[in-house]
Amino acid sequence: MPESVQASPLADGSFDGVAATAEGPPLAFASRTSHGVNTGQAWDLTTRTVLGPPIPDFPAERAEWTFGVPAGSPIVAWTHRDRVHVHDLGTGHELVLDGQPDLLGLAVHSGRAAVVAVFGPARDAEFVVWDAATGDRLAEFVLWLGHRTAIDRSLLHAVPASGPFVALTGGADAVVLDVERGGDIPITTPDGLIILQPDGNDLHVLGTDAVLTAPGPCGPATAARTGRLLVAAVLRDDPSTVLAWASTARAPSHLLKVTAPVNDLALAPDGTLLTATDEGLFTSRLP
Repeated sequence: MPESVQASPLADGSFDGVAATAEGPPLAFASRTSHGVNTGQAWDLTTRTVLGPPIPDFPAERAEWTFGVPAGSPIVAWTHRDRVHVHDLGTGHELVLDGQPDLLGLAVHSGRAAVVAVFGPARDAEFVVWDAATGDRLAEFVLWLGHRTAIDRSLLHAVPASGPFVALTGGADAVVLDVERGGDIPITTPDGLIILQPDGNDLHVLGTDAVLTAPGPCGPATAARTGRLLVAAVLRDDPSTVLAWASTARAPSHLLKVTAPVNDLALAPDGTLLTATDEGLFTSRLP
């Protein structure tokens, strides 16, 4: 039987999405709805304190914002009214670019922090890579997705560990992109970038031989490396239940029950599991 873990409230409110850093100090960012107005807020998970003031007019849709530490300083990027905002939480510098992409991600391009924008939903998806500090256009390319489109997909990154690689995922397939070379590569995932592919009750960890099994199909899922593989996923038919795998064994090792359906979840590099719900943002520790 999976070992039960407890959830501790980090913040009250209704939270739509959450993301965490892939390396370095454990930081998180979440989108919150309050009286019909969305805000974005960062947290230092070590001290459990907010990091900077809330960002107003922040999008609720998870595909419209991204967070990470691609080159030494935490960055959040989001779309608002046909503009892409790029905010450095460490320096306070904010950049505004023209565009309304369908997906946003982060990467490292030639050692520089970069924002990756995907414009769809055409099967000829356009990818634009901007320097996160200056707004310089570092790369631009078009990728034929066949029967796949940018709609209902996610753009995965694990900066800085994954460097120039990001993954366009969704459904039963995935595409790994090298934003420096301007194209896709075979799915042999670089260190740090973990791609989960659902298949019925199974979660395949692409690039490894790991196949994780749940008692039913899973909804939102997340993964991280903390010296070992950590994976967490929400049961689709029981969205207040989160299963976690602290190894590559097929069966889940931990189970978390929260008081409301989970809208999104994320794993930080210290093993902190974050769950965003309509009743608050919660943290749990996976040993």
